[in-house]
Amino acid sequence: MKTENFRSYNQRVYSETLNDGLKITLIPKKDFHSVFAALFVNAGATDQQIVDEKGETIIFPSGTAHFAEHKMFEKKNGDVSEIFSAYGAFSNAYTSQSQTVYYFQGTENIDQSIKLLLQFVQEPYYTEASVAKEQGIIGQEISMYQDMPDWVSSFGLMKNLYRKQPLGEDIAGNIDSIETINADLLYKFHRYFYQPSNLQLKIAGNIDPTGLLALLKQTQARLTRPRINFSRVNRFNAKIPVKKSAEQNMPVALPLLAAGIKGSGNLPDIDTAIDLSFSSDLILDIYFSDSSDWYLRNYNQGFLNDDFSAQADVGRNYNFITFTGHSENKELFKEIYSQLKNISYSQELEKEFQWQKKASLGELSMSLDQLENNVFTIAESLDQLENNVFTIADVFNTDVNIFRVIEKLRELTYRKAVNLFESYYNLDSFSSFCVNPVE
Repeated sequence: MKTENFRSYNQRVYSETLNDGLKITLIPKKDFHSVFAALFVNAGATDQQIVDEKGETIIFPSGTAHFAEHKMFEKKNGDVSEIFSAYGAFSNAYTSQSQTVYYFQGTENIDQSIKLLLQFVQEPYYTEASVAKEQGIIGQEISMYQDMPDWVSSFGLMKNLYRKQPLGEDIAGNIDSIETINADLLYKFHRYFYQPSNLQLKIAGNIDPTGLLALLKQTQARLTRPRINFSRVNRFNAKIPVKKSAEQNMPVALPLLAAGIKGSGNLPDIDTAIDLSFSSDLILDIYFSDSSDWYLRNYNQGFLNDDFSAQADVGRNYNFITFTGHSENKELFKEIYSQLKNISYSQELEKEFQWQKKASLGELSMSLDQLENNVFTIAESLDQLENNVFTIADVFNTDVNIFRVIEKLRELTYRKAVNLFESYYNLDSFSSFCVNPVE
C-alpha cells in the first residue's frame, strides 16, 4: 500500500490499486467519530458515445448517466437507501458532467455500509417497468426546471456556448432523449463505465487503513469482473462557433443576465486542469469580485446587483467561464467583455494575486474540518455538490487527493495563472443570454 505524508496537515494518505483496477484511497482521521466514503465513477453526462471492444459504436442518449444514477438505489428487494438508514448512515449520489458519485456518512456499522456501497453500485438491477416509471419522474423534473428562471438562464447560455455538444444539453437530458432509454441500454452503460477499472473508492474518517484494506479486498474479490476495453468518443467540437446571444421572456421582476466564454478544452492532464481551475478562479476574483474597482464602479452605476457572480468550470474535454446576475441594463454585457480584454500580466497586481491565493489556501484548509472535503477534491459543502456547484475541477481523473490539490495551489504563480488564462480562453467565444420580464 502506497503512503503519502503531508506534513503541513499531519496527514497520511494511503492508496492502492487492486488487480481488477479499482483504485482505493484511505484518509485516516482519528479525531473524527464518523466515516465518509464515496465511490467515484469516471463517467458523467458528457459520456454519450463509445466504441466497444468489437469496434462498434454505441450511443447513449442525453441523460443516460443521470438516469443510471437515479435507478442504482432501486434493487429487487427494495431501496438501498433504507438499508443504509438501518445501518445508521446517510447516503446519496449525484451526477456531474464528467463523473457520477455515490456516497454515505455514518458513525456505526461502517464495515457493513462500505460493503453495501461497493456492492449496490457494481450490481445493477433494471427492469422495463421501473425504467418506465423513472421516465415519468425525471420528465417531471425536467419540466419543473424549465419554469425556473435561473435554470433557463444558465442552460440558455450553455446552449449558446456548446451548440450540438454535450454541455448544450441538460445533465438530466430532455423529454425526448429519456424516452429512448431502456433497461438494456442502462445495462450496457453499466457494463462499460461501471467496471472496476473505471471506479475509485475514497474513505476518510476514524478508520484503520490496514484492516480496512483487507476488508475491501475481500469484498471486491466477490464483485470483480474481467476488464472490458472500450474508447470514449469525444463529442466536443471546437470548430462549432458559439451563438453570440439569445433571450427568453419569463415572469421575472428584473432581467436575469448570463454571459460566458467557451474555453479551448484541450486539457492534457489533471495537473493542467487543477492549475487552470485555480488560475481561473483567482483571476476572476482579481478582476470581477465585489472588492474590485470594476465591480464597485458598475454597482454604483446600477449596472449590476449584489447577486452578480463569476465562476470557472473545468472538466474532461471542456472549460468555460460564466457570469450571472440581475440587471436592468444590458450594457453590463459590454462591461464584462471590456474587463475581460483588460486581463494581462501586471506587476501592480502581483500582491493582490498573492493575497487572493492565501485566502483560497485558508478556505481550503478550513474546509478539511468537514470529512466530505477530505474526499472530494473541491471546497464545497454537500448541499452545493447536490446542486452541481464546483469551484476547483469537475475532475476527469479522480486519482488525486485534496492535499495534493492544495500543494498545486501553493506552487501556482501569478505569471503562470495569467498565461494559462490567456491560453485557454478566447474572447471570440464570448456569448450572452438574457431572461426578460414579460411585458
